[in-house]
Amino acid sequence: MGLLEKIKSLAMGIERQRGTPFASVKTARKWLQSLPASSDYDAHHALVEGLERYNGDTRGDACIRIRVLMEMEAAGLPLQDRLVAQYLKSHEDNDVARQTLWRECHLFWGQLVVAYLPFLNLVLRNGDAGKLSALAGEIVVRSLRNISMAMRWEYLRGQRPPESAWRRLHKIYRAAESAGMTRDAVTIEGRETSCAREYVAMLLFDLANPYAFGPAEIRPVMEMLDSLRELPYPESGLRHGRHSHILDLAASAGLESIDDRWVPGGRLRYLDLRGVLNELEQRASQSPDTVKAAVCRKLARVIGRQGSSRGGPRMQQFGEVRAVFGAEAVLAVFSRPREMTPHAELIILRDESGKGAGFVLKEGRELQPGSLLAIDRDDGQSPWQLLAVRWTAVEGDQYLLGAEVLSKYPRRVDIEWESGDSGKETAAALFLPLTGASQGAISNLLLPQAAYLPGRELFMRQDDGTRYRLKLRDIMEKHESWLRVGFDMLFRESASGTA
Repeated sequence: MGLLEKIKSLAMGIERQRGTPFASVKTARKWLQSLPASSDYDAHHALVEGLERYNGDTRGDACIRIRVLMEMEAAGLPLQDRLVAQYLKSHEDNDVARQTLWRECHLFWGQLVVAYLPFLNLVLRNGDAGKLSALAGEIVVRSLRNISMAMRWEYLRGQRPPESAWRRLHKIYRAAESAGMTRDAVTIEGRETSCAREYVAMLLFDLANPYAFGPAEIRPVMEMLDSLRELPYPESGLRHGRHSHILDLAASAGLESIDDRWVPGGRLRYLDLRGVLNELEQRASQSPDTVKAAVCRKLARVIGRQGSSRGGPRMQQFGEVRAVFGAEAVLAVFSRPREMTPHAELIILRDESGKGAGFVLKEGRELQPGSLLAIDRDDGQSPWQLLAVRWTAVEGDQYLLGAEVLSKYPRRVDIEWESGDSGKETAAALFLPLTGASQGAISNLLLPQAAYLPGRELFMRQDDGTRYRLKLRDIMEKHESWLRVGFDMLFRESASGTA
């Protein structure tokens, strides 16, 4: 034995003499039995402190340490569950203790994430993990689940998980996928699960827009997602007409709805969520007029909203805005002289994110996904914004509307193209500069269907007389009788005739 090994051995012996509870499974169990019995909070707090001590000293045999960690996790999960229940109740009652409870629960998930990382690196990056290889599948699943639970916990504070958490989640799944471990089954808290199941459950939780649920509904939502019988498996090959959502493993976000813009890619994965929606609807029909049924229906409706794309939490906003509905009315708004006030109705802005907004209408309307509306938030002091309807719902006596912002600064333009039969034709259109990231972070053109042909070249003229020669590309989306399309700019000509 070399000098360094002797020093390490001596140090570990001294630590054992001092009574560290993490030297063996036996001493860890004895320590767990000594946790305070006066209250769940005290026991939980002592356990979290124990995890901090455990993470602060990584010496010792890896196989012993991982079994000690699993003992601590098994003892902590029931305590965590009871503290989560306390937190949700305190949130309903507006109890001042809720911040303390949230922080305590968050620390538990965070310490577990840190504790599993060394073992995760051993089994995924080290080709010779030794005896630890027998626990590789369980280590990967538990690591991914703990990160997922830490991310879910951020939602309960009304915040979206940081981008670093998304990157870590995707990175672990990619590594598990490469190692062929995504379907390996393990049992946690008496429930069989796998890496793929925990991963998709987190994606569903994010897609379900937790901000749409009240504190009393969050727990049933979490339990509902965990109890779904079958979850889709992320596939690397896109099947048009079958897959409904797409996932970019290199991005810092979750699922997006699929549309014709998406193409196959090495780090893209595709899922079909129709089975999930069908199961939620079936559960709702089995016990109608119950809280569980209401949660199931609401969950299915929120997940099933096509085109929903959220780049951040939806912050609560309340106030009236002016709105016009329908392609023709929208075009009229942008065609009028600025000093003229268009006829508009008042709707209530309920919440908003960086990419969309939710509204409460004063009466029900027949609106299809993709229908256009324009809103004025500052009583004519700022430009009208262009939005597309993504979903509608009736909750109690409220008519709700969710819409995605297509452009904050749309401009009316004139377009002109050559027609084989009648020579030149002209029409009014809307230029949508720098459309949001969910639309590809490019400029689009909203024009009548009659003006569109794939590859057609046309002129676009702005108010200042500047002309652009454009070549039309693929259709991005249909909006009533109008089409939103991409384009390539061939050249620009100013009003003076210079290019």
